[in-house]
Amino acid sequence: MSGDLRMDNVDRAFAVFDVDGDGEISWEDFSAAARGVGREFGLGVESSEVRNLVAAYRELWEYIVGADLDADGVVSRGEFRDAHEAGRLSTGGLLEKWLVVSGRNFEVADRDGDGRLDGSEFAGIYRGNGVTDPQVAAIAFAGMDVDGDERLDREEFQTHVRGFFTATDGSVKGSRMLSGG
Repeated sequence: MSGDLRMDNVDRAFAVFDVDGDGEISWEDFSAAARGVGREFGLGVESSEVRNLVAAYRELWEYIVGADLDADGVVSRGEFRDAHEAGRLSTGGLLEKWLVVSGRNFEVADRDGDGRLDGSEFAGIYRGNGVTDPQVAAIAFAGMDVDGDERLDREEFQTHVRGFFTATDGSVKGSRMLSGG
């Protein structure tokens, strides 16, 4: 079960990274995600928040492109899975980069600077990253809001991000973060 769940999460991560849904991850996917999150919150690409988010996505891309064995500038689902299975990409390495990206997404969404996101702000992150089904964001938000205050602080958010990448069973916080269930 643990390997299956981990690979399910790898597949869901791939689907999120593949913003345009063409079956490949490219720099354009990450650039589009950063721009999309900025747009969701009324920020242009020249804003410091979006520039910081773009830089975080760039670091993530530079890590993931190591899975591009045929050097065509894109990473297919097969290359992504194979790289995880062969250890060329690691859950820990991906997590390290994604924690920075998710933290920058959090910063962009936290428009009032109170260090907490409500359901609407959280859903904006999902929409900006190409997850347009509002139920997925709503279910994820409800699962992440462990104290039931209808707000996510950075720790609640990051705990679930960590769980998404490291879960070995479905009861771990974040293990089903992108599944909508």
